[in-house]
Amino acid sequence: MLHEMERASYRPFFFLSGVAAIGGGLVWSAPVANPVLLHMHLLLFGMGTAAVAGYLLTALPSWAGREPIPTWLIRALVVLWLGARAGGFVAESVPWSLVVAPGVMFGALLAGFLLYRVCGAAAWPRVHLSLIPLLPALAEVLVMQGGSWPSSQDTVMAGLVFALLIMLIGGRAVPAFTVTGLELRGLPSRVYAPPGLQWISVAGLAVTLGALVVSVPDRWIGSFLLLLGVLQFFRLVGWRPWQVWRVWPLLMLQLAWAWLVVGLVLLGAAFFGVGGLLSGDALHALTIGAMGGMILAFASRVAMPRDSQGLEASVPQFTAMVLISLAALARVSPEFTGPIDNLWLASLCWTGGWILFLWALAPALCGAVPHPVLSGHRGGAQKSLNGDAASGTH
Repeated sequence: MLHEMERASYRPFFFLSGVAAIGGGLVWSAPVANPVLLHMHLLLFGMGTAAVAGYLLTALPSWAGREPIPTWLIRALVVLWLGARAGGFVAESVPWSLVVAPGVMFGALLAGFLLYRVCGAAAWPRVHLSLIPLLPALAEVLVMQGGSWPSSQDTVMAGLVFALLIMLIGGRAVPAFTVTGLELRGLPSRVYAPPGLQWISVAGLAVTLGALVVSVPDRWIGSFLLLLGVLQFFRLVGWRPWQVWRVWPLLMLQLAWAWLVVGLVLLGAAFFGVGGLLSGDALHALTIGAMGGMILAFASRVAMPRDSQGLEASVPQFTAMVLISLAALARVSPEFTGPIDNLWLASLCWTGGWILFLWALAPALCGAVPHPVLSGHRGGAQKSLNGDAASGTH
């Protein structure tokens, strides 16, 4: 089984991402001293970093040649990832530098390997993507250096770092997958996805993160976030969401992007103090809906059936996405009274969704590796977006 997992770099990391997601959802019922910190450690820095590694290592051959990913790298990254997760369980009793060390080494090793391959192939437009693994490592340092109980600002910054990753990766891939998926089904496939909007979005969120670091007044932070949310909404409209309702693989991706819109707007409103909305509650639209949804939508593609019309999501996969969205909705909704509160309802939906994800993923963890991995068809449609958006699909 281990040999089968190592045949494709996405296999161990997408699997670990799902396991961490389930663990993070169940942590509230675990007898731990600091469930909040462990929750963040498993979800943001566990689920998130494993998914990033799986995606980037899958994309690398299309950027820098077909040389396989070495087994030693996969094993080293898995060991470091497991060490980093173990650190979350002892964070109360050891120095914070020891807790974050495995995660920082994970990010540095992955980024260094990606950069080595990309520079060796003179694939200069991909250099910035090679550095992506350093962002979660930096976010983990920011959160942990403040002590075992991270501040509200630290958690917001960590969440926005992963929103930035969604923009960097999903902002290119979602419209590309949309073009291909619609074209293969004979539907109108022309989308509006100019590269300029991608870079404005990325730069805008990077500026917002910088403003948080230097403690710019809340009204400015809120304004930046609201503007970014509106911009992402118009980007989504340009991707023809009304065409994807019956194309489940595309609907899953665009639904996750819609949660990015909701998360940025709610977080911006929280900085203005609208309706007593707390930044921690608003942040869950980003972490559960956008981040969790995008990871599930991407990772599920490796296990989707393939035919002449591309990928087809299974009922369990689409149900998992619906449950993730319900979890996000429950987490950001006003508290209601009943046999179960919002937190437990969100936890149940979240955990159930990721159990379905792993169940659907299981057949893809062994056997032949599909090519292309994340796309059901190698066509020219993706090149219509400058060849960038779908760089990880082949």
